[in-house]
Amino acid sequence: MTLDELDIDEDAFDIFVTFNASEKIEFLSDALEFGTQAAILKRMETITAEITKHEPISIVSSQDFISDGYRLCVTTLDDEVQLNSESLKTIKNFVTKLFYDGVVLTPLEKKKTEMDMYRFFRAYKVVGRCNPISLS
Repeated sequence: MTLDELDIDEDAFDIFVTFNASEKIEFLSDALEFGTQAAILKRMETITAEITKHEPISIVSSQDFISDGYRLCVTTLDDEVQLNSESLKTIKNFVTKLFYDGVVLTPLEKKKTEMDMYRFFRAYKVVGRCNPISLS
């Protein structure tokens, strides 16, 4: 097939105009050799591979609780728990509760930021999980 015989339909052209110069040359070469549909599929596979190689976005969750009359803000990231409260006792009680529930934590050396509106801030890394611990 020659370049004069190449037929690029409207959908393929819409994709074609988004390519940079080297991608356009590669697309035209593949379209001449394998056909337009095969060239589009090859480019889509390349785009999919580029998207999947990036790191996944971490999910951040934040919840407020009231304990002993104090508000406790619990923020969780992938393997990290950040606790923020006006009462240090409330934070310690929550960490103890997590320990008894089988969540193994280790403290992190993180500093309080502008987003942490309460007086006390503690950050912990979730090392692992085990069966709940019973005091009896």
